[in-house]
Formats: sequence, C-alpha cells, structure tokens
Amino acid sequence: MANLIDLMSALEAEIVELRILLRENAVPELCSYFHVPLVTKDEENSIIEFGYSNIEVTTLTGHEALQRSLEAFSDFYVPDSSFSRRFVTKHPGLIVVSGGQSKISAQVMRVNAAKLAFKAGVLALSDTALEKWKEVHDRFMHLITTTVYRSIYCFDEDVHRINFNWVSRPRVSNLSKTELVEKIESGMFTIPPSHSIQSWKAVLDADKSLIEKQRNETFTIRRRIKLRPEASIRLKDANTALGYSAGLPYIAFNKPAYFTPLESFDTSKKQNRSRKEDSLQLLIKRMNLYADRNSSEAES
Repeated sequence: MANLIDLMSALEAEIVELRILLRENAVPELCSYFHVPLVTKDEENSIIEFGYSNIEVTTLTGHEALQRSLEAFSDFYVPDSSFSRRFVTKHPGLIVVSGGQSKISAQVMRVNAAKLAFKAGVLALSDTALEKWKEVHDRFMHLITTTVYRSIYCFDEDVHRINFNWVSRPRVSNLSKTELVEKIESGMFTIPPSHSIQSWKAVLDADKSLIEKQRNETFTIRRRIKLRPEASIRLKDANTALGYSAGLPYIAFNKPAYFTPLESFDTSKKQNRSRKEDSLQLLIKRMNLYADRNSSEAES
C-alpha cells in the first residue's frame, strides 16, 4: 500500500504543474472567481439546525480572480481552529484559457487521478470511519479529506452557457419495513464514539421497536444536501445542460456565449416546501427517516 504522505506529495506536484500551465495560458480578463465566506465554529450549529439565512458572495475578476482560482486547487486545510470542519470551503469560478489545450486537459486528468489514488489510500487504512479519521489526521493536521477528493472539471468542448446558482436538493431513498429494520440492526457494526456498546444497542432497539409499530410498509430517508454552489453548463453541441458542483473553479477553452455569475444567497428567496414534504412525518431524526403522515399512526 502506498504511503499517504507520498500520495499527497505526488498530488501536490501535479497541481503545481497544472498551475504553471494555467498561468501561462489563461486569459485573466475572462476569468471569474466568487468568494464564499468560510463558516466559523460559532455559526455551524445554527446553520445545521436552521440553514443559512444569507451568504454574501464577492465577485472577483481579472488577475485577482485567476490567482484565487489557482490557489483553490490546493486548498485542503482548515485555516485555524476557529473555523468549522463540517462545512467544506467552496471555490466557484471560471478560468478561461486560450492555448495549451491538450497539455492542460492531460494535466487535469493526472491531477484527478492523483486525487483518486489518495482517496484509495485513505479507504485502505481501516474499515471504520473513526480509525481512518485518526490515521489521516495523525499525518495531516486540519486536513479536510473531501476537499482533496473533489474533481477538477475541464471542458474540452466549447462551452455555450454557464449559469451559477445555489442548490440544496434532498437525497431520497425508499425502504420497505423489512429493509429498514435490517438497516437499523446493521448499525451495531458502526458504534459512534459517543456511545458504549450497551447504550448504542439501546438506541437501535428503540428505533427498531418504533418502526415495527408503524402501519406503514414503506419509509423514506430524506437527507437534504448542504446548500452549495453549482452551475448549469451546456456545451455548444449539446441539447441539454448538466449540473456540475462548483466546489472548484472550472476550466474552459473558450468564452461562454452566456454567463450568469453566482449571486449572494438570501433565504427569503427560497422556494416553498413541496406538497410531498408536507405529507411526510419525521420519525427518527438521526436517520432523517420519514413516513407518510396519513398512514404513520403507530399500532397499539
């Protein structure tokens, strides 16, 4: 198994090469970077419980945008202990380059391959999340592994349209009562650090008892993805646009015909809850588990 420190060194070397190529070929006046403030530890609990009220976005252009975009590719660490580790830094932006397409595209592929190699190295450390966390952070203090894993998007085809926006879509999965009970029982294999075996078993037994008393035969796990910047991107010869996470700046080899910048987020502009959401009743908060409100009365 490759050493994690060696894998990180290899990744950092590939990023340096990419930066050099981009700096040589970028067109600064066509570059954009949207600064999204970091979340502090004092803010994180409120945001987790109630969501964002607003996010003030600062738009940068020109050489400053290019410099911030290049720095973003190696932003893997929390600056200091006052900032949240639970909210990953976002770096939405666009780098437009005018030459060196084949070299840049190949280098992006090498960077993304090095990211996958590092991720594989982390996953091979242990079968438990806590042990992996300890192993990684013994080597890299304040590292946020998900920032290392995220891919760089480089578009070889001409980009027709880029529309930046804020998204927070729920991730939904439906389970039968039998499947849900099995899922709860499998929780004994991953005991949280805050619990003993006995206390965690008591939690799972209570959850299982609650589910078995429900009249519902199907249940919904509805996890809301944290609010994040994204862009709807349509390539020149494509019929439809696709959504891409804007965790890192995009790389394009042409100026898009249409470009919508990322605006500040204001919770007052959020869409209303859907009828589907209103019909669901929360059963187990830690699992984000819901049942149909109209048929979820427990059996006596």
